[in-house]
Amino acid sequence: MTTWSDFDDYIQSSLPTWSCPGAAVGVIRDDEVVYRAAHGLRDVEDELPLTPETRFAMASVTKSFTAMSVALLVDEGKVEWDEPVREYVPELVLNDAYASQHLSLRDMLSHRSGMPRHDLAAWRLDLPRAEFVKRMRHLRFNASFRERFSYNNLMYYALAHVVERVAGQRWEDFVAERIFTPLGMHGSNFAPEAPREGQENALGYRVDRDEEGRAKGLIRLPFGAHTELSPSAAGALFSTLDDQLRWVGLHANRGRWGEVQLVDPRTCDQMHLPVTVQPGGGPWSEVLGNALFTYALGWSVEPYRGHTLVQHGGNVEGHSLQIGFVPRERTGVVVLTNGAMMPLRDVLFYEALDRALDLEPRDWNARFHRLFDEDFRAMAKGKVTEASERHESGPPSHALEAYAGTFRAEGYPDIEVRRDGEVMQARLVDSLDWSPLRHVHYDVFAWDLTSFLDTTMRVRFQTDEHGELDALVVPIEPEVDDVAFRRSPLELPGAVVQALVGEYETPIEGLSLRFSSIGGELHVTDPGGTPEALQPYRLTDDTVVLRRKRVRYEFALEGDVSTRLTIKSPNTTLEATRLEPA
Repeated sequence: MTTWSDFDDYIQSSLPTWSCPGAAVGVIRDDEVVYRAAHGLRDVEDELPLTPETRFAMASVTKSFTAMSVALLVDEGKVEWDEPVREYVPELVLNDAYASQHLSLRDMLSHRSGMPRHDLAAWRLDLPRAEFVKRMRHLRFNASFRERFSYNNLMYYALAHVVERVAGQRWEDFVAERIFTPLGMHGSNFAPEAPREGQENALGYRVDRDEEGRAKGLIRLPFGAHTELSPSAAGALFSTLDDQLRWVGLHANRGRWGEVQLVDPRTCDQMHLPVTVQPGGGPWSEVLGNALFTYALGWSVEPYRGHTLVQHGGNVEGHSLQIGFVPRERTGVVVLTNGAMMPLRDVLFYEALDRALDLEPRDWNARFHRLFDEDFRAMAKGKVTEASERHESGPPSHALEAYAGTFRAEGYPDIEVRRDGEVMQARLVDSLDWSPLRHVHYDVFAWDLTSFLDTTMRVRFQTDEHGELDALVVPIEPEVDDVAFRRSPLELPGAVVQALVGEYETPIEGLSLRFSSIGGELHVTDPGGTPEALQPYRLTDDTVVLRRKRVRYEFALEGDVSTRLTIKSPNTTLEATRLEPA
């Protein structure tokens, strides 16, 4: 018979080995909580303790709630797992015609659409779900439909829109009304602000490491910013240990917790049945002693020491979490930590699971340290290698101000670059705030995103055939080619447009060009042609450059009038004189 008398000591002794501020752990058997405790701090600076009621950002654990919101509609006969989603949301069109026609709710929930993450596409403060769904058609696939597992947050964002369309209710309100309230999950919601007075949040931290990978301190991360950037159904849940014990108990008991039968047991079973095989092998398989991993509907499923384990983890803003259950044994475990990408969550999860199932101990703390201590050293060495491979004699190809501008790619937020004194900065417009853009070498810059993503992204600028900087290339998604964000056209002031309007005569007899303002934009008309729009390219105090296809029009300005025009096209340069109006 399992005893939990020494588990407190095990947790307390494990926390400092990972430099983890705190952990909340709970275990259920049948419908009874057999272990429930919180250790360490929710606020390191003010030394405030964690409690079972402390709220955590639950990250991708949210996906199981999204699956349940769909399951409730399946129970009502309003949707079917395997019906094409276009039957419910016709505007959901993907970058693959076959997938667009056949994509089902089961495909979306089990990560087998063929589309990789493209998370950057969803980081928008001002983008309604319906508009986001329309933009998904621009996002490239990395596999054919149903070919293989490809984890995808965007499909879960779209699922919230499906639920809203079918239920006629905002997704967050649907979950609160149909899941939180019946289960008594009073500490859960989709905003950093607690739903009840007196509830406290766990602040998130990441471990700062030296050049050998050793921990040297903690860095506090923002709390709740991700819900403004990529809200809802993929990772915006906030919850507590007590609420999550109810949630995992519900699933361990086939949709029932206490007196509440939330969903039909057969519908609940569907969420726990494997659909897509995940890649196995490598260090993770070595640590767990298992090479078979699958994904169901909002849950991962795998064999575990003679049992079937259904689980899901999450990581966001300094919070690392793991919940799971063994259906046949009606046993569930919840582990919540406030350390970024914290292996301690897995240590405590499997240690608690072994104790709950009366399995032989495996010293999980030692197992995970053998894997991750080497990983920490390798990541530290990678930073040293990256710095050593920087070309010190590789200056930028242009003056820093030339890199400034707005860059656009279909399906993604705009990226804006500016010069602030001697420092370059970049941001996602209506999304991530300004952060440093540090020159590495040549036209390569390091975009510092550590305040939100705990990472630095290397981006590079591209030039056109004239040597002008016309694109910013960003490694959006490892599974697809880098995305080129094209420099957006300048917006010419109305006075400048009017200064260019007129007819210009070239030395070639019969060749004159007329420039006119249409809708506030400058157009050019060739002899015998119709007006064609020009793209503003560069504007200085005395020069305006516009483009049409491969032709450049360079106007010289004197005050508020244009005095001279130079037309440059491949292999030809013409000077043109402005004609005075008759």
